[in-house]
Amino acid sequence: MKDYLINKITEFIMDNGDSYFDFLDGAAYKKPLIKFASAKDPIFGDFKEIIGEFHLTPKEVFEMSHGEGTFENGSVISIALPYSDEVIESNRNRDWPSEKWTLMRTFGIDDFGILISNYIKEILTKKGYRAVNPCTEKYHGKVMSETGPSSNWSQRHIAYATGMGTFSLNAGFITEKGIAVTLFSIVTDLVVKSDDRTAKNHTDNCLFFHKGKCKKCIKKCPANALSENGIDKEKCFNMGYGEKAQNYAKSVGANPNSGSGCGLCQVGVPCESQNPTKPKIK
Repeated sequence: MKDYLINKITEFIMDNGDSYFDFLDGAAYKKPLIKFASAKDPIFGDFKEIIGEFHLTPKEVFEMSHGEGTFENGSVISIALPYSDEVIESNRNRDWPSEKWTLMRTFGIDDFGILISNYIKEILTKKGYRAVNPCTEKYHGKVMSETGPSSNWSQRHIAYATGMGTFSLNAGFITEKGIAVTLFSIVTDLVVKSDDRTAKNHTDNCLFFHKGKCKKCIKKCPANALSENGIDKEKCFNMGYGEKAQNYAKSVGANPNSGSGCGLCQVGVPCESQNPTKPKIK
């Protein structure tokens, strides 16, 4: 069932990613990465201490959607969609996000994310399983924590739990196909074999933490939200989702509430399309 899901999800994304976006000349994404974790993995409980008590566990999101007592065991599916060269190149050498990058925030993440999750839920339902995409549910949202805006279902932390990659100095997420990716996740009562977390620690793929060098993302940030100490979440949030970003999104035909997403620190850097600590994969 695991291989079946990977093949079906990959086919769906690659087929639709080439035709769904009329503002692009070619495909929106490269071949996705798909990883699995047990819904009972203790790491999901750890996130309540690492992120905040408000962060939900797989069991909590499943039962909030399907009812109390409906979840005994299952899996969490994390999907990383690497942006195509066309999308990435459009956002290089700029001090403000490109039109294509901004449109991808609305149509490539919000709208396409619903399309993907509905397709996965349909596949699982036909096989007798249930599923939920927490980020499309009413209970999903931002929480103002002590460190700034936080999510009660962090796609990056979920991806880390599945062994998809590690965090970076700019608080992005570096997969084997780089940091310029979109992350989605699904919780299901289907039980499959988990993927291994092979990273030595939660920042192992970042050159700054791995070898004490790089810091190119700091230079790329026009909002001065980055430093060797990490990220100023409020400055970053305002750059990508503040009033100026919302007005810009509206002007190019994107959803103002989705902002521009910025992403300037994710392009033109060594981790753009690969794990810089390892040989590049195709």
